[in-house]
Amino acid sequence: MEPGDPPSDSIEKPATAPPRATAKPTTGSPPKPAPTTAKPTAKPPPKPNPYTATGVCGSGYKVIDSHALSSSATVYLLYSSGAGRNCVVTMSKYVIPGKISMNAILQVKGGSSGSNPGSFTAYAGPVRLPGAGKCVIWGGTYGSATWKSGWSHCG
Repeated sequence: MEPGDPPSDSIEKPATAPPRATAKPTTGSPPKPAPTTAKPTAKPPPKPNPYTATGVCGSGYKVIDSHALSSSATVYLLYSSGAGRNCVVTMSKYVIPGKISMNAILQVKGGSSGSNPGSFTAYAGPVRLPGAGKCVIWGGTYGSATWKSGWSHCG
């Protein structure tokens, strides 16, 4: 230092600006979220019931009446003239994987009666009873839907 110079503590230092953060240069477009391949879980379409009322009751039986229990099931009344027997089957429109409560009912006037209640995937029954020339009451249930005829199909 030279005489006349101010002491070093008093020397003004040039003001410096605080350091600034600089943006990092990017290459290309900004990242996009990865596309999702997960789709909403949809139930597989219901499997149509492969069984038929005539197939379940057996050879020689023909459908003589039917009644819808709901949009998903129908109860059928069949008759075999060769055997002189009636047959009732409740058929689901689709195969139900978890089973559903179903029943088929048949009563012959002055004769016997029968039913087949339970939990099934495709149909309840067959309930077969002799009934040539006799009136019958027939019906069934499917879940909470139920139906039963009055005396009918006499003769």
